[in-house]
Amino acid sequence: MARPLIALVLVLLLAGCAAEVNRNVSADVDSLAVAKTEDQSLKESLFKDDQKVISNEDMEKILSAKVVLPQQGKLAVIRFGQLPYWWGWSEDFVRMNEKIDGEFLGKLRGTPRLRQVAYLPSLVTPSVMTIPLLRQSAARCQADLMLIYRTSSRNYPKSRFLAKDQTRAYCTVEAVIVDTRSGIIPFSTVVSEDYSTTESSRDMGFYETVARAQQEAIGKAWNKLADEVVVFLNDLAK
Repeated sequence: MARPLIALVLVLLLAGCAAEVNRNVSADVDSLAVAKTEDQSLKESLFKDDQKVISNEDMEKILSAKVVLPQQGKLAVIRFGQLPYWWGWSEDFVRMNEKIDGEFLGKLRGTPRLRQVAYLPSLVTPSVMTIPLLRQSAARCQADLMLIYRTSSRNYPKSRFLAKDQTRAYCTVEAVIVDTRSGIIPFSTVVSEDYSTTESSRDMGFYETVARAQQEAIGKAWNKLADEVVVFLNDLAK
């Protein structure tokens, strides 16, 4: 009676060991399948035409590169595009423009991450503004970083019966920071602001009211842009 019992116990033990081995083998197979799937994940473009622009190897280098911005860099500010047609209309406009520029650059200088902030001189600004040519110009000025921004604005006038006409201006600014050394763009943003005003007795006409509203909206948008840039640079030290 003892021998059949012992045999039964041995059979059960062997069955348990076999099941455990099967589980381990299944787990190993699953792990190999996952690893194989990860190895087969796409790391290059499947479109041949893409290779004419940038190779898969260079793309991999760019995406895996770690860009370290300088602790106290020099920033070259570059205004992309043409100035508004009314930028130098009158002495009042010139003074307001100087005030807007001063506040804009002053906010940028408020971060300890920048030792110097200035507009890229027009003498070295390329006639065709592309990232490669702008990098070359910034390097000549030994600027570690470039802040390139483009401003667009629109006005929506409103005529009023037996009252002064009104207008509301909207300004949108697109901006990027470019690391001069690598050409990488570590920061980009789009900001928008608006400003409403009523025709003043000092205005030569309603066209001047419209231009003044645009000017004020641009100033607000530039200041908002400067605030975002400062926050970005300050956060790098955290």
